[in-house]
Amino acid sequence: MKYAADHALQVAVEMERLGQTFYESLSAGCGNAGIAALAARLAKDEKQHVATFKRMRDALPPVHRGPKLTEEELFAAAGELRNTIMPGAQAVREVVLAADLSKALDMAIKMEAGVVAYYSGLASGIAGLDAVVLTKVTDEEKGHLGMLQEQRGRLFPSTPNAHT
Repeated sequence: MKYAADHALQVAVEMERLGQTFYESLSAGCGNAGIAALAARLAKDEKQHVATFKRMRDALPPVHRGPKLTEEELFAAAGELRNTIMPGAQAVREVVLAADLSKALDMAIKMEAGVVAYYSGLASGIAGLDAVVLTKVTDEEKGHLGMLQEQRGRLFPSTPNAHT
């Protein structure tokens, strides 16, 4: 891909917006102060990632900057991410209404693991600045994954998590 880092950063902004919405919903409806605080923190992090990824795109040298993706291209990318990575609104609602914290954490862990896999896949087979940028994006998401896994381990130490 000629503009791998540029396009990945544009899609990353959309992905972070989806993640922010997910975590805000989880925070508002989970009924557990600890999980709500963690989800609120992750929502705030996702919002900061939007700004970070926009700055990273702005800092790309002109030779690495492609045209801004069209609204249709971003919509298609976001749709793919919603279908393959993000949990659906109904699934989130069911977990929140059931107050099943273990499943809520598993859902968030699965989402973050999917995001890490998505960026790792984009980074495979490329080099140079594109690889550096995608590695930074992946590392940010690995941080979220680690926080969620740590929280799950503290709250449910004897319950296996299929998504780790």
